[in-house]
Amino acid sequence: MPTREQVRALVEQGLDYETIGTRLGVPAGQAYLIGTGMPADGGETYTEEERKRPGVLPTAQHLLGIRAENPTTKRSVLDWIKARTAADPQMQEAARRRTAEPPEIDDSSGDHDVLVVLTRDHNQVKYLQEQLAALPGRTSGGDRAHQEQRRSIVDMITLRLSQHEAVEEEYFWPAVRKALPGGDRWADDALEQEQEGKDTLAALGRLDPGTDEFDGTVEKLVLLLRKHVAYEERLFLVLEDAMSDEQRRELGEKILAAKNLAPTRPDDPTAQDVDDPDRGGLGWV
Repeated sequence: MPTREQVRALVEQGLDYETIGTRLGVPAGQAYLIGTGMPADGGETYTEEERKRPGVLPTAQHLLGIRAENPTTKRSVLDWIKARTAADPQMQEAARRRTAEPPEIDDSSGDHDVLVVLTRDHNQVKYLQEQLAALPGRTSGGDRAHQEQRRSIVDMITLRLSQHEAVEEEYFWPAVRKALPGGDRWADDALEQEQEGKDTLAALGRLDPGTDEFDGTVEKLVLLLRKHVAYEERLFLVLEDAMSDEQRRELGEKILAAKNLAPTRPDDPTAQDVDDPDRGGLGWV
């Protein structure tokens, strides 16, 4: 049986629990239980003290490996959903009036700790993910209005992630490499995840939202975002001890200032670099 020390040592190297479980010969959920002392299905009921334990994830239910059956793959179910949606004028009107734009970030506290700044960005993307999941796509019986709304939300996610990842690449990941003994591994794995996200967003930009392929690619994007946000938030716990309050504040202020000049699309050639206008931008390219 692996020990807690073995699991935590691998967590500190930047490995996820799926990889840790494979290396140690146990299921990912069991590796999480050994490393944190808590079951993988308790993410919503952790106390504040439990959340501060090394290796704890904001949510760990994905480690259980439970696969849910999706009844909407059946044509009869799709036809029934479409008929119900079309026959409900209140639902149609609510959908037309709905806005997915997340609330403005509240900076009234003046807390510019980089971990706070980046977590606020994560919260906006999580909000958009929830809005995206609430709207039916073509495969779930959604009409053209729903499909276009889903496209709009994908565009909002693209905008925020393009800005977020650009300033991370310029400031955050170099700081991680410098601050942590295993910083290169943390940064390299994160950048690999981000590249997969960029490729998926680029694919969505070429697809009609009224296709099964668009819906399938959206599902892939949501899974990638959840994995990446969980990865970064696990890193934040490590950085809280590795960097001083002053270092985190200075880094957060640099990122806040840079976001105003960051690109708004993964392939935006017009955005200027936050430090050098002649370099042509920091976008997802």
